Amino acid sequence: MELRSLIWRAKCSATGTATKALLPGTTYRPADWSQIVIASVLSSTAEDGCGYLQPKPAAKISVVVAAFNVAPFIADAIASTLSQSNVSEVIVVDDASNDGTPEIVANIAAVESRVKLIKQARNSGPGAARNVALKHASGDWVAILDGDDLMAPERLAGLIQCAEATGADIIGDNFERITVDGKSTGDYLFPTAEVPFLFEVDSATFIDANQVLGKKRFSLGAIKVMVRTDFIARHEITHPEDLPVGEDFQFILSCLFAGARFVVVSTPSYKYRLRPGSQSWRLTDEHMAKLHVAHAALLRDAEQAGCARAYEAAVDYGRTLDRTTDFVRAVSLAKEGKWGEGIAWISAHPRALPLVIRYGSQAVLNRLKAAMPLGRSSHP
Repeated sequence: MELRSLIWRAKCSATGTATKALLPGTTYRPADWSQIVIASVLSSTAEDGCGYLQPKPAAKISVVVAAFNVAPFIADAIASTLSQSNVSEVIVVDDASNDGTPEIVANIAAVESRVKLIKQARNSGPGAARNVALKHASGDWVAILDGDDLMAPERLAGLIQCAEATGADIIGDNFERITVDGKSTGDYLFPTAEVPFLFEVDSATFIDANQVLGKKRFSLGAIKVMVRTDFIARHEITHPEDLPVGEDFQFILSCLFAGARFVVVSTPSYKYRLRPGSQSWRLTDEHMAKLHVAHAALLRDAEQAGCARAYEAAVDYGRTLDRTTDFVRAVSLAKEGKWGEGIAWISAHPRALPLVIRYGSQAVLNRLKAAMPLGRSSHP
């Protein structure tokens, strides 16, 4: 099912169930309970302000933070985790920063025993950094946080409660985009609602919701999750270390192919910071070559898992990957000042033109308009 339809159905279901939950003398089947938890327990009247009630003391959480040159933000990121309930440790893996990030973390660790700093000798990327942290994690759950992002108060407590109510192995939530200085943009990963809701995501839906520069739709790209530690240990799941982008996507997908139940909550309690130079979609020809290798593995894994819908979604994912590859090549030529070659490339690969229109710089568009009218040929 497409993510847009999945979210719409979940919102309608949660709203209807919340209304029923207020009626006196109403009884429910066990299957209704998880929806009631999300619709009524996760109400906007909860005192913590995030739509969550306090869970029973139980599971311990290891927060994993991959950090690279995030000195202006890392202290706030760590502080937002230490204020959470049930956090037993915050493992920060510094990926060879040169801006003072490890020194800041070390100073915090000196006065807060839950903070652990691991320094990489060389920059290896977020996937490798997270894998190092996973080897040291001792909690029942592992929560992922980027070094420049934040968590709202009691985010993790709410996620644990939802996971316990639904039996999820992976639990994630909506996020709110914030500015460099931490102000809300009012922009979310997917639409919210007055009544919080949840939905379960299978492998096919997850692949469809993560197309590389694909159609404009609701997306689960960049979602940050919490995963049962024993699940990833039992199935020996790690982040790919050779991908420049998309390592989270591959990690979650590996969990899904291993049989994980993935539940997403609508409450936007993860704060995703927008800052210059951090956009992972600034791809290169080398990046695309690596993504094609990963796609071949994705097709193989979907086939081995015996999921026809996931395989079909992976094939469609490959089409958007091909189109994005053509687009990235054109942009690379333009950056090198090879405008003639870039225009010739787009003319020979018109399927990339919609991406040039959507993402290309004005300079690229001006040259394309002069050489090839936009209405001439535009194949998806």
